[in-house]
Amino acid sequence: MAADIVIRDAPNEGRFVAELGQQCASAWYERNGRVLHFFRVDISQALIENGVGIQLLRVALAQARLQGCLVEPSCDFVADYMRDNPETHDLLTSEGWRLLRQ
Repeated sequence: MAADIVIRDAPNEGRFVAELGQQCASAWYERNGRVLHFFRVDISQALIENGVGIQLLRVALAQARLQGCLVEPSCDFVADYMRDNPETHDLLTSEGWRLLRQ
């Protein structure tokens, strides 16, 4: 089922969007210079169970890395993912580290 996931950045809307069939998930962010502040993720339990949330964050954080951005994860979904995936820690701002420790 993961092969059917379409993920894109919608910078004018301030979100990364994952689509699987008729279902959609969003990782909302505000960009301040080189910092992406992720403040909300909208995703159904069904999409979480299908791995869409993980794929969404992998793409969003890979894009942040490619763009030379740092990340502040103020929503639990992003903070939990980053906490569990140390390979993303180099993307954290000092405020991001503080948020991860909460």
